[in-house]
Amino acid sequence: MLKVIRMGGSPRVISSRCLQPLLYKRFVSSDIQQKDQQAGESNTATDTGVIHKTEQETLIFFDNVYPRQLSMWSPLGWLNTIFFDQSRDSVRAKIQSLASPKENPIHGLVLRSTIPVKRDGGVFATFVVPYRYSKAEVNMMISKNTTQESSKGILSILTKMSAFPVKGIPWIEDLRRLPSTTIKVKFQGPVLTEEELYSLFRRYGTIVDIFPCKDGTDFAIVRYRSYRGAICAKNCVSGIEINNTVLHIQYQEEAKNALISNFFVNHTRIAVPVFIALLSIIAVLIFDPIREFFIEQKITHRYSLSMDNYWFKQIRDITNSTMSQFKTYWGGNDENRSRRHLWDERMDRVNDLKMWLEENNNTYVIVRGPRGSGKRDLVMEHSLHDRENVLYLDCDKIIKSRTDAKFLRNVAQEIGYFPIFPWIGSVTGIIDLMVQGLTGQKTGLSESKETQFRNMLTTSLMAIRRIALKNYKPSIRDGETTINVKEEDFLQQHPEAKPVIVIDRFAGKSDINSFVYKEMADWTAMLVQMNVAHVIFLTETITSNQILSESLPNQVFKTMILSDASRDNARSYVLSQLHDYGGNRFIKPLKDTEETKEHEENENNGEIVNNIDEKDIDPHLIQELDETLDPLGGRMLDLQAFVRRVKSGEEPRKALEKMVEQASEQITQIFLSDKIEPIKSAQAWELIELLNEKSVIKYEDIVFRPLFKAAPELGILELENNGLVNVSRDRGVLKEIRPAKPLFKAAFQYLLEDQELSTVLKTRYYLKVIGFENSRIKKWEEELPQLGKIKDPKFFKARVDYLSGKITLSSDVINNCEKMIKELSQSSKK
Repeated sequence: MLKVIRMGGSPRVISSRCLQPLLYKRFVSSDIQQKDQQAGESNTATDTGVIHKTEQETLIFFDNVYPRQLSMWSPLGWLNTIFFDQSRDSVRAKIQSLASPKENPIHGLVLRSTIPVKRDGGVFATFVVPYRYSKAEVNMMISKNTTQESSKGILSILTKMSAFPVKGIPWIEDLRRLPSTTIKVKFQGPVLTEEELYSLFRRYGTIVDIFPCKDGTDFAIVRYRSYRGAICAKNCVSGIEINNTVLHIQYQEEAKNALISNFFVNHTRIAVPVFIALLSIIAVLIFDPIREFFIEQKITHRYSLSMDNYWFKQIRDITNSTMSQFKTYWGGNDENRSRRHLWDERMDRVNDLKMWLEENNNTYVIVRGPRGSGKRDLVMEHSLHDRENVLYLDCDKIIKSRTDAKFLRNVAQEIGYFPIFPWIGSVTGIIDLMVQGLTGQKTGLSESKETQFRNMLTTSLMAIRRIALKNYKPSIRDGETTINVKEEDFLQQHPEAKPVIVIDRFAGKSDINSFVYKEMADWTAMLVQMNVAHVIFLTETITSNQILSESLPNQVFKTMILSDASRDNARSYVLSQLHDYGGNRFIKPLKDTEETKEHEENENNGEIVNNIDEKDIDPHLIQELDETLDPLGGRMLDLQAFVRRVKSGEEPRKALEKMVEQASEQITQIFLSDKIEPIKSAQAWELIELLNEKSVIKYEDIVFRPLFKAAPELGILELENNGLVNVSRDRGVLKEIRPAKPLFKAAFQYLLEDQELSTVLKTRYYLKVIGFENSRIKKWEEELPQLGKIKDPKFFKARVDYLSGKITLSSDVINNCEKMIKELSQSSKK
């Protein structure tokens, strides 16, 4: 049945069947649709991938509505949702305005549905075609309007949209097939020619190339110049039937360019060094400035929340006078006043050190003194306490690191080097081994801890130089003239601008990481030669001079030698420490008012230490302290330990006994244990016996002793480095030997006077001497048979007599030692 309808003045014949909804046939099994209908399940495009429309409707694909997802991780999607409204109503309104704008409307055009394809960045829109237009006219007008409307505006290059009629039967799928510039066209039927493919796909964008079907295949490849062309072609043409051939279109995964990977695989010897060089450049450009900043912060404390901060110092200086009065009133300065006494005799040394820094003549200072003599306090607390730019490095914290990663972390912590990645060393080491196994050569990617330590010091040097030249100006204007100033001249005129590098416990004993001393010596030598820093070494031995001389051979070092405090100062220090503690026990009550008044005035003036009168102190305490302080001497650490024991409730004599016992135990464990090499242990015992008899022994008195004769200087220096003795020198030659600290003298006496302990130690000593002599005899006896093979023995008679004499002397020593062991054994049984 046909009906004639007048539309726009012209009659049109429309079949009545066209008024009923007719479905496109999708190339999906009808059984699936029937099963869905029977089960009552949804058959929308979102759930089935099939778009349903009638003959009165047209399907248009709009591209560039959403950001395309070109990778599995695409931030553009959620960024776009923040800045642009992507709601369903907003998208519908946008498409309606583009398809039928006010300037060129399509009367009666109704947008029925929109189906977004966010992965491709587009939308399928279904429009109801008005009766006054044909479907072709509507499609053409929508495409034209969309192009014109989206081209308006400043950002039209980015927001321009296109609208294409859907000629095929689209398949709405959300598989993980990301858009690409290449599409794969599968043929279900006879294959189309290149000309046919070009004519079909060219309208959607510029085609770069077409790869027709090869023998045995049923698909062709079409490559577009842009993503837009491939996306529109896939969504508009897929499912179309041409000459009894149905086209199915998919995105072709683009082959990744393997040029770089192939270069690395096939040219490892070239690629790996190039890659390492690039990494090094990136590390220098990114991390080195950050590390230099943190090193500067470590030295200047400019941004740290500590009392070393510049502004905190200013506040502290302002309030210092007021706070000091409160501290004096409440006794807060007692510790400082008492300790100040010990520094009265060292104020000249403090002034000398300050003067050396002000002289600014290649400041390279060595402060040497025994352990516990107050080297660090003299430098840090008294000489540099008011200086801003100070870097303190403790070698012990660096040297005693057991692993490479711990070593690097400790170094970084000392100099303020951040960030640091110690784990990289393990990773690069594994990579280095792998590449070496493949190519036979090391890549050089992994660096030793020595190299990394050297690099850290180099970075520190640059930071120190920047601090020193912070206020430097290349030119200074004086009136109408401009004076050019060199960096060297500025540093020479402003010694206060240069940081002070203090290296504590330098050149100590070290079985591991001993390279640190040499590297630090070279580093500080460069600092001094560049005149960008003052350097102060705190050391206990003279071996530091040799290490530093190798790094800076033409430099005359300024050396400051510290000794123990005098007997009077040590005594006054202990008395002042015990004054406020237990006053009723140690201090007699003052008798009259005038004495009390004078005493209080001296205390308020901070002079209580210097004005302690022995008449105010219990005479029994004075006598007891004199007896106990003589063995302690003036070693600061021992005096402090003694005061702590007395304050804890011990009597002075009991405190001294405990300290002597501890010192003797330390000596036996470190120097006289069976774990120690026999010859070294025997040498230590000989020195203990000699120093027990005399406080000082001369070097020539032991140089010819059997145990020392082979290498006397090396043996004594090793005992000095280990902390048993202290050796003085005269123009570099060993001269006098003393106990390492005064308390050791009492410990030596304690070891020898304890009958039972002395017997054990002497027996060990004699056994070690016997072992030493036996080893010498064995060596000489091995030589005698060789001489006996000679036919005429008179040629080597002198050598034989020499060896026999040596064997005889050693045998006498052994016999004497065995005799002494026997006597000790008998005496111990009595």
